[in-house]
Amino acid sequence: MQKEICFTIDSDVYEKLMMALQLSGEDQESVLENCVKSYIAKTFGEISEEYSLDKKKAIADRDYTGKAIQRIPDWSAKPNQNNHKIIRAFFTAEDSSGSVTLDTMEKLCGDKSKSELYVANFKNNYAQMKLDGPKMYGKVFEDDGENVWIWKEVEEVLRKFKDDFLE
Repeated sequence: MQKEICFTIDSDVYEKLMMALQLSGEDQESVLENCVKSYIAKTFGEISEEYSLDKKKAIADRDYTGKAIQRIPDWSAKPNQNNHKIIRAFFTAEDSSGSVTLDTMEKLCGDKSKSELYVANFKNNYAQMKLDGPKMYGKVFEDDGENVWIWKEVEEVLRKFKDDFLE
């Protein structure tokens, strides 16, 4: 079911939006819907961070540390999985520029024309790869909101399988 939403924006912003839409060939509704989805994912991610900090002690009582270490070999062999694609995007960005930003990874995983990297819900899947817990994929990455790096607990194993992710 679809809902209609109306809002007012600055005329200068609107003009720039129209120019960007012409250049990209995308339609206004899908672009704005993607912006809303991005906002939702960002907000949920921030709330998740706050919640995880508040619950750090409770989670520390359970041992999920390094959950991804056991899963990395399987992920490396399954290129259609989102985990594989996100890790591949990380290594692709790292090889290209030496450092990795969240924005770069999101752009790489958001390009539908590159099926080997495309992840429909990148932010949600990436957030799952930043936490260790019973319902998480396993922690692989850390970031400061801009720069991304491999979590030190899994780095040795992940780098061992780097070539498998990039094939």
